[in-house]
Amino acid sequence: MQGKRKKQAALFDVGNVFDLELDPGSFHAQLALAGPALFPETAFADLYSDRLGRPSVPPSELALLLLLQYHAGVSDQEAVERSAYDLRWCAVLRRPAGKPLCARTTLILFRARLALHEASDRLFDRTLQYARETGLLKAGALRVLLDTKPIVGRGAVEDTYNLLARSMDRLLRALAGAAGQTTATWAAEHELAEYVRRRERSLKGEAVVDWTDAADRRRFLRTVVGAARRLLALAAAQVPQLSGAAARAVQAEVELLTALLTQDVVETPPPSDGSSGSGGGSGGGSDAPQVELRDGTAKDRIPSATDSDQRHGHKSASRKFTGHKGRIAVEPESQLIVDVEVLAGNAGDAAGALAQVERVEERLGQEVAETVGDCAFGGGATRQEFADAGRELRAKVPDTPDRWEIPKQRFTLLWEGEGVTGVSCPGGHTTREYTAKKDGGRVFTFGKECRRCPLRHKCVQSGKTGASRTLQIHPQEALLAAAREYQASPEGQATLRRRVGVEHALARLAALGMGQARYRGRKQTQWQLCMCAAVANFRWTENWRRRQRPAGPSDGPNPPGEGDRQRFWPLQRRCWPPRWHRPLPRYSTWMVPSGTSTWLGRLSAAPF
Repeated sequence: MQGKRKKQAALFDVGNVFDLELDPGSFHAQLALAGPALFPETAFADLYSDRLGRPSVPPSELALLLLLQYHAGVSDQEAVERSAYDLRWCAVLRRPAGKPLCARTTLILFRARLALHEASDRLFDRTLQYARETGLLKAGALRVLLDTKPIVGRGAVEDTYNLLARSMDRLLRALAGAAGQTTATWAAEHELAEYVRRRERSLKGEAVVDWTDAADRRRFLRTVVGAARRLLALAAAQVPQLSGAAARAVQAEVELLTALLTQDVVETPPPSDGSSGSGGGSGGGSDAPQVELRDGTAKDRIPSATDSDQRHGHKSASRKFTGHKGRIAVEPESQLIVDVEVLAGNAGDAAGALAQVERVEERLGQEVAETVGDCAFGGGATRQEFADAGRELRAKVPDTPDRWEIPKQRFTLLWEGEGVTGVSCPGGHTTREYTAKKDGGRVFTFGKECRRCPLRHKCVQSGKTGASRTLQIHPQEALLAAAREYQASPEGQATLRRRVGVEHALARLAALGMGQARYRGRKQTQWQLCMCAAVANFRWTENWRRRQRPAGPSDGPNPPGEGDRQRFWPLQRRCWPPRWHRPLPRYSTWMVPSGTSTWLGRLSAAPF
């Protein structure tokens, strides 16, 4: 059953017991005043039964606790402790000091309840609804800005040797748990004890290997791969005998270890003449396969066994990271974050951009008339996707490196409808000869016309006898040409300059710690991004309200000695203390609230 917030203020409310003086412009003061409107009781009514069970901790207070947690960037346990001993948190929750709001497991179960009801973004949605109620988010058609931010993953990134050992340890633990044994016992019975890992241990660091000797490295790798193959065979024999969660856990670890072997190790059959080719050693018989580390990095490589969702990615040619990529959608007029999404670290910035725009429309119930992004969203495929959906995409066309002194822009394209059928060069030659590409593009060549051209030394690469100039036509050349024309116009330049608003929103998320994932897994990181966006939206909305409030006739500088904030002394009445406080002097002063807390009334009346 859903617990509800008490309307009557408690006698020992923290603001009544202590002479609390919150800065009216601070996050905690804003959340204390806006809490009931931000998270009303009806916001979570569908997640609880009307009559069954005992009353829960009010979900509206748990939601406030989550916002406080992500604003401070603390753990669940510390958040619960701060709800009792941080007077600012007690003021937001309107509780007496010294008594925590809930147990740590209650906070965990509340998050699980949100995920179970597919309402993990409920708190984020409430901040948007609150912005609409305050007047910051206007009705009508919207413009949306898109951009991405790297998020460093939580899982440990390891080399191939330790990566395989870590995955084997996870599979050993799953098999031992299914068998009802300890991991050490089960591994020792199957002669795999050296692959049971501890946090302070490293397989590569403990191995006695001459790392300067290629043959010794291959022998060690062959030993590790042989043990992994034997463990996979044991798991394959055990999986049919398991059921339920145990079978799913073992199967997941089997798939991970198999993927790690495939991506990092190249196994070839032994030589036909029976020679081992790389020396002896454990697992190095004449019939053993040849094992080598793969050259380069495999596509979609998994760099961490503890977080298999992490990927190697790059924001630019020089800025690389390992983890995830967060993409946000920002409404430029209000500067609110209206949608968030976590992509794989190696995914393109524009992957699924159209789906995110459609999700913004569903979330806000408003049409998105224009989408603006940087050059990562300006590729031909993305433009074609938006054009097919009848949507407007504004993004700078990515620059292409010019290998010649005369760039492509100086050539004249001959159009027929939406297609290019010929090309004219600055030397006055025209060609209609082309080679079609699989993606629908065309490569035009000028052939022998380049031999006698006076501009040959500027147009054709030197050192290639008989070479001629070629010109590649993109499959979406018409869309790209229109985009280049638009971005060169004053209107296009003004539109692209508005994209800076999304950079400001990303900076607000970075200040909340969004550059580092707090959890393992892409879905959990999505929750973190959603909560940080909720905190950023609320803070931005309240600061906007503060700027919109007209100055009153009494507003002005504080009296000398009062500091930067106006001090509001409480109205006090003398009364006898409660019976359990009889040891206190009879002249003790207590503040008796009437309806709401007296300190909240003083805070709401404070000039901004």
